[in-house]
Amino acid sequence: MKPQFVFIPGLGADSRLFEAQRKAFPNAVTPPWLAPLKDEPLAHYARRWAQHLKLKKGCVLVGISFGGMVALEMAPWVKPQAVLLIGSCRHPSSVPWTLRFMGSFRVWPKLAKVLARLNPSVRGWFLGVNKGAQLDLLMKMFRESPDDFLCWTVNAIRGWKGFDGKFSPVRQIHGRRDRLIPCRNVEPDEVIEDGGHTIILTHPAEVNSFISKWANLSAKGSPSQKTRTRRS
Repeated sequence: MKPQFVFIPGLGADSRLFEAQRKAFPNAVTPPWLAPLKDEPLAHYARRWAQHLKLKKGCVLVGISFGGMVALEMAPWVKPQAVLLIGSCRHPSSVPWTLRFMGSFRVWPKLAKVLARLNPSVRGWFLGVNKGAQLDLLMKMFRESPDDFLCWTVNAIRGWKGFDGKFSPVRQIHGRRDRLIPCRNVEPDEVIEDGGHTIILTHPAEVNSFISKWANLSAKGSPSQKTRTRRS
């Protein structure tokens, strides 16, 4: 029996991010965000959300960016077959201090939305997206994200202690040109050489191949093997 895949989006995104994955994995689940409690720590939020979703042991958690951090914190309670990180990290130190620091300012979501509306190409460059439809989707999701939720996510990252890797196999794919979580700050199993932060959109075939491969290897108990995905 194939495992259930649970896809968790990143900051400022939602289930619309996973169109290519829903087509490739018919048993995919793309749940909407659960509203956080006031000043709720990331670990507490992840446990509460996992219980709310009634996730079953043996599923595969797939987290994008901030969603990867959530997936890691869900792992002790869910006991997944594997946690697959896409453009994410295992410790807050992998995120540049400038981005963590902006969580101190509650007005940053409003300011970021104004700046993104005035010059969307800058946000596209930062996220590694240059196609109009993909950039439009990212902008739409970001604009529709509640400001309070965006503020909470950054503060949650600042207070996150990171993941010690004791509960489930963790595999990771990353873009070499990721400007949000630099590739040099993480230790991925696979690297997309011309990929940015949003490889889930820009390189869906490579990402889906990564998901299929590592989910199958985890099910068979195969040892890890770091590889590099190269594109000319």
